[in-house]
Order: sequence, then structure tokens, then C-alpha cells
Amino acid sequence: MSTDIERLLYSERQYLRSFDFTAEQSYHLEMRRRLNLALHLWGIVYGLELLQGEVVQGAPVQCYLSEGMAIDAYGREIIVPAKHLLSEDLDNNRITGAGTCSVWIRYTRDPATPPEAAYQRCDLKEQYTRWRESFEIKLISVGSSPYPAGANPLPSDPDPFGDLPDDPSKFPWWIHLGTISVDASLQVSTPKNEDRFYIGTRTQRIEAPRDATTEFNILGADATHPNSPLKPLTSIQVRDNLFLEQNLIAGTDFAVDLQKIQPPPNPVPPSVFPNPTGNVKIASDVFLQGNLYTHCDLAHPDLWLNLDQCIRERIKNSVPEVHIGTATVPFLPKANRDSSGAISASANVTIAPKLAQIDDSKSNITTSIAGIIGKSLEHGETGVVGAVKSRIITSAAASTETFEILTSGSLSLNSDGTGTYNALLTCTIGPAQAIGSQPQQYDVPIDSVLISYVVVLSPKQ
Repeated sequence: MSTDIERLLYSERQYLRSFDFTAEQSYHLEMRRRLNLALHLWGIVYGLELLQGEVVQGAPVQCYLSEGMAIDAYGREIIVPAKHLLSEDLDNNRITGAGTCSVWIRYTRDPATPPEAAYQRCDLKEQYTRWRESFEIKLISVGSSPYPAGANPLPSDPDPFGDLPDDPSKFPWWIHLGTISVDASLQVSTPKNEDRFYIGTRTQRIEAPRDATTEFNILGADATHPNSPLKPLTSIQVRDNLFLEQNLIAGTDFAVDLQKIQPPPNPVPPSVFPNPTGNVKIASDVFLQGNLYTHCDLAHPDLWLNLDQCIRERIKNSVPEVHIGTATVPFLPKANRDSSGAISASANVTIAPKLAQIDDSKSNITTSIAGIIGKSLEHGETGVVGAVKSRIITSAAASTETFEILTSGSLSLNSDGTGTYNALLTCTIGPAQAIGSQPQQYDVPIDSVLISYVVVLSPKQ
């Protein structure tokens, strides 16, 4: 086909030859194929399904290709006008054993209808007056290419405004239909319609022309309204699944200032914000009859939560988690005391958080004295001190000493992989008194201290 578009111009008594009529045919053929490619994307238009059933009444069930149509990437129409038995293609494709075969189809043309007797030219061979347009079926192993070795498995789509070749032997284009199974006796079975490309639409605008200016009542509260959801006038119906590869904007488009999005997006590389595809902008209200599900639980990224659960999870993971409790720290004689003359004892408490992610730098622990059990160093008796104070006064035989009780706490993540934290509660009392001689030890008149703690775990933002 030529890239020069020429349409025949006739006049009275014009002398016409065969190439003039060929040019007339070529013009209409080229323009129709250009229209096929300009408005559509190549693929199956209708039918062409691999099925199993009765082809001839009363005959055994057989696998066949149903009637249908496809358009290849050169704009050529592939027409299957009647059911086609797939068993007829085994010999042509040299299928001699059992296996699973991919089924492909392409456009073909063959010269047909020789001239009537006495109207043939003696100096020309293979004279025909028609092109018979048909199809060819190719059966090959699954995963193999229908194109010759070394050729691109899927040639680049031709330019609809470039040169569109007509010869399918030099420029074939195969369309995949599915797979079939062939047994050892060369019986065809198990047809599967998979990995099929259907025709697409090349367009930028879609408009329903009928009553396109009539106001549409989206809520449908007024059943008598001339254009309601139950009786739409301005609508475009999509019967099957709709897959959108890029973005969706509903209503009048509007700008979103990236600097005014709070909190600021913090995508993890190589991700970016906004993502180039998969975004939705809606200019007005959204009415949802079902549930809205999303990934919301940071601890379980594969878990889908509906909107109500998501809000609850967001609140849970944005409010600090507080753990309150008490722990008893017993005091026993020590072999040593610190430089201030005090001795220390501690207790460990395991904290099991529910937050998905915790910011350790902002988490803290606070301790205080909740109770004290005293003991007599002279007689070994114990008893509860009446008043809870941070300073305890005790009397000795020769003098009176003042000593302090200090509490503190530290928080650390356990290394066992459980996600729990260890709260180390420490109590320091001094000065400690020396008791015994061999070996010398140090003790205080406190049997145990009940420490109250408050652990605040901050969520990671």
C-alpha cells in the first residue's frame, strides 16, 4: 500500500486499464484499514472462541473455533464465517503426538476464480480475477513464537498513517486465541480461551449524544425525574470489567497543592508521591453503598480493613499507649555499697505493646514510691511503715541518721523478636548500715519497696 492517498477521478470517454480498477480497490481497502487502526486497537472483535460441542448434528462432540472476527495490526479483517474444526489443522501443523498446543490465527489471501474460457491472455500464467480472503490456524507448543526463528515475538504495532502492507505472506500478524490438548490418538480436547487480546478503542473523548444536556439527578429521589439513575438518558454503559491503567478524574478537574498536604507524604524510595498511575480525583460527593477497604494496619500490611476499622486503627496507632502498674523490689544484705553509702535493688517488668510501630526516642517511663515494708536491723522484725515518704527517719542507739529512697526506671526493647519491652525498675536506699563482721555486709531497715510505674509508648509518625 502506498503512503500517497489518491482517489480516482473519472471523466466521460476516459480510457481505463486494469491498474485503474486496482487503484480504485486499493484506495477503498487502504482507507478502510487505516480507519480500523485509527479508531481501534488490533485484536479480537467478536467470537473466535475455542469450544467443544456438536458441530455436525448426530456426530460426536468435537473441538472447534466459533464464528467471529478479528482485526490484525495492519488493519486487515480476519473473518471466520462458520464453525471451524480444529482437528483439520493437525496435519497442516505437523502435530503427530500428544501435548498442549497454543492456537493462533492470521489473515490470508489467495488468488481465486480464473477468467472465463476465451477471455484468458495467452502470454500470462496463473490468471485470476479475485482475491479470496480467509484465515490460517497455527498450532504450536505453549510458550513458542508463531513467527520465524530470530523474529521479534510481537512486532511493533504498525503506524496507521504509514505504509500498510497487504501481503500476509511477507507481513504476517498472529493473534493468540487460547490452548487445546491433543492426545496420543490425535483427538483434540480441553479448549481454553486464555491470553486473548480483544479490540480496543483509540479515543480521547466519549460522549452520549442522546439528551446529553438534560440535568442528571444522581440521587434518584424523584422517580418522575426524566433523567434519573433508574432511567438514565445521559449515560454510557460498560457491560464488562473496566481496567484503568493510569488515573481517574471525575467531574471538573482541580489542582492539589503538594505543599499543603498534611501530614507531608513520606514515600519510601523508589516510590514517589503522587504515584504516576492509580490515582483518583473526585470533584464532588461520593455515595458508597458497600464498604471501603484499605491497607491501614502497619503491623499487618497484607490485611484489608473497612473504613470504620481503619479509622479505629488509625486512632489506636496515633495515640500514645500508656501502661500503669506496680512491682515489688525486695532488699537483701549487700556485700558492697556505692560511693554515697547506698545500696540498690531492681525488678524487671515486661511491657507488651499493641501499637504497630513505636518511636523509642519519644517513649518514657516514670516511677514513684507506692509502698514500703520496714524491718528492724536489731531484732529482725518487720512491719509496714505508717506514712509513705521519700525520706525515712530511723533511730539508732547512738545517733539519728537521715537516709533517702530513690526510684528510677529505664525502657529497652527485648531482643527475642517478640516486640515486647523490658521496664527495669531500680530503687536506691542509703546510707546502708554495716552488719556482721565476717564477711561484712550492708543492709537498710527496709524489707521491700513497692514501685509504681507509668510507661508511655509513643507511636511512630
